[in-house]
Order: sequence, then C-alpha cells, then structure tokens
Amino acid sequence: MFQIHKSFTKYDLINIADNLKLNIVYSTNDNKNDIKIKIRDCIQKNLQNSLNKNDYNLFTYHELYLYLNKTNPNKRLTSKERDTIINISKKIINYCKNDYHLDGSFYDSKQDIIDDLYTIKRYGDILSVRKALELWNIQVNEIKFNPIISIKKKKILEEKKRIKNLNSKLIIKREKIILTFD
Repeated sequence: MFQIHKSFTKYDLINIADNLKLNIVYSTNDNKNDIKIKIRDCIQKNLQNSLNKNDYNLFTYHELYLYLNKTNPNKRLTSKERDTIINISKKIINYCKNDYHLDGSFYDSKQDIIDDLYTIKRYGDILSVRKALELWNIQVNEIKFNPIISIKKKKILEEKKRIKNLNSKLIIKREKIILTFD
C-alpha cells in the first residue's frame, strides 16, 4: 500500500496539491490524514498520466508517488538544528577569512573542515551556508562544494538577481574565462 512519508506536513501536502493542480477538494477542516487519503486516491487513479508544469519538476504521477514516499527534502529545521548549522558555517567563514590558515581558526585539520562542509551543504537555503561554501570554493586545488538549494529558494534567488539586474543597464554574466599569455 502506498504511504506518504510522515515528514510532509499538512501544509506541504496542500502546497503540493495546489502547485500540481491535483484534482482533489479539501477544506480547512480536513486534517493531515484526510488530505493524505485524497492525494493517495488521486495518484492511484491517475498513475499512468502526466502532470502539469510545476515547481517540483515532477512530470508523471509515478514520479509524484516516488517523491511522496521519501523524506520531505524541504523538511523544516528546528531552531536548535538551524543554530548548529549556522555556527558551523560561521566557523568555516572565519577559517576562509583567515586566509585559509588553521592557526587562527576553530579547526585542527582540513579534514574536520571538509566533514563540516559535507554536513552543511544540504542546507543551502540558509544564507550563511551559501556564503561559507562560496568562500571555500574560492580556494584552488580543493574539493568544490555546491549548496543544495530547494526549488522554491532557487526561484526567489533568481527573482532577486533579475530585479537587481533590471535596475541597472549593466548586464552581468558569470562565465569561466581562460587567459593565456605568450
């Protein structure tokens, strides 16, 4: 039997149903279980069909089924977890601003830093995580880390970038350039 993972909240499920334009009717009086049942029934009826264009990059009901079976990728952090992630990010930022030297940082070895980078990269929605990874990636000959950012946050960041570029006539393109000197 198809189960929706417990990490999805009532509001997550409503947001998914609205965004995907699922053919279900719900009210504010419905609890999480009621909405789960309605979504489950809708998926089972339409398993072979395709979905409308959406923010989740899901194209079929089968993909939606697989998405809802797994842990919610947009799971909200508790304030304690968030504080921990931010503190780790600040330590990495401190290391980077200290010219990448271990002497004045909170770390004893580069491996400790790399372990922390692997820990925080999943939380790319947090500004200090993105900043820490950006500063870390400036280094040459080191492992590059890209933050994992939710689709919703990516849209917000792209919109901010678009608005920022809209106000000026200057168009900024970020590309790799290779210069060779003879």
